[in-house]
Amino acid sequence: MVLVHLSENIRSALQKLVHNLSKQEATSGVGLFGSWSRGEASPQSDVDVLVVEKQGPMHERVERIVLNDLFIDLDYLPREWVSLSLPPEIDQKLFEALILYDRDWSLTNAKDWMHRTFHNSERLNIRCEMHLVDADIYISRASSALARGDYLSACVFAGVGLESASKIVVEAGLLPFSTSRFIHVLEQSTKKLECQHFFDVFLDVSDLASVSKEEAEQCLRLYNTVWNYGESFLQEQKTMLVSLHSDVKDKLNYYGNIAFLNGMNARSQGIIDSGDYKELCHYVRRNLLDFLENYAWAAVCLDGIRLDSSMLFSDLKTSKEFSPKLFEALVSAFGLQDLTHRKAEAAVKLAREAVFEVHRTKMDLLRDCVEKVS
Repeated sequence: MVLVHLSENIRSALQKLVHNLSKQEATSGVGLFGSWSRGEASPQSDVDVLVVEKQGPMHERVERIVLNDLFIDLDYLPREWVSLSLPPEIDQKLFEALILYDRDWSLTNAKDWMHRTFHNSERLNIRCEMHLVDADIYISRASSALARGDYLSACVFAGVGLESASKIVVEAGLLPFSTSRFIHVLEQSTKKLECQHFFDVFLDVSDLASVSKEEAEQCLRLYNTVWNYGESFLQEQKTMLVSLHSDVKDKLNYYGNIAFLNGMNARSQGIIDSGDYKELCHYVRRNLLDFLENYAWAAVCLDGIRLDSSMLFSDLKTSKEFSPKLFEALVSAFGLQDLTHRKAEAAVKLAREAVFEVHRTKMDLLRDCVEKVS
């Protein structure tokens, strides 16, 4: 009955998947979350499945598979996260999960608790503090990169820092997060809260204020160029990857999977067809940065140096594993080929001021949010 609103192809794939997972002793629970559970998926959307494990790594990891020609992301969580600690980063997944299998009721109990607490002031504040910590970390990286002359890293991290702070605005707007619809959701939230200036600042800092179809398609092509090079590098250096941190390895296995690339290209084409070119560029660049931050650990490890997280682009530029031509494609994908010190400085300043404004107004935003829910 849970799957009745889905197409036959998706129902069949999920039934097969749940049957196979339920036979594994390590599986405690399985749930559907994301755009398909919310009823807002497009035909190109991947299927997000939560898998609760009784045994396995004590961190979240994602694996992409293809089943019935569908791109399915298996999001593995330790059972302790669901039954004991309930970290705020899994709140939305639990809140919108449709339970498909639950061996010991731990997933059902967690979902029930989340439905009671998701919009209360205490839980909202916990999530928003997490967003602000992330925002402050990236703004600090941007400031450090700017001071040390890495203007590319400064601009990119300023945008990510502001995106983290923007999630508080989305929380206050009572809308769900979605990587492929983030621009849309943020715009809707700022309109609802009558703070459209924040949306305009986000577009300026992220260099998304004006994006043409040609620029969006070029961004996607350049992503494919960088991905293909990165995937070849990872295949050549398989033995070296064993020594990397498990979290880095898991993410490289995910982003370096051909199924991830094919799924992202399909979703990207759907966004292009809808005419939302800002959304496409944000979606592609965000995935590219996630891939790069983990790829860089492998590249600099091979060079025998330590990655400086604030100087990502500088480290990639000087790495022997990254050709000048490839670096040029990377810079173009982020739309930063004409970057100057003045432009980088302005982006960091705008982002810092906007994050400070969110710090200052957070309690008012959340108070209004709780009152609307009540």
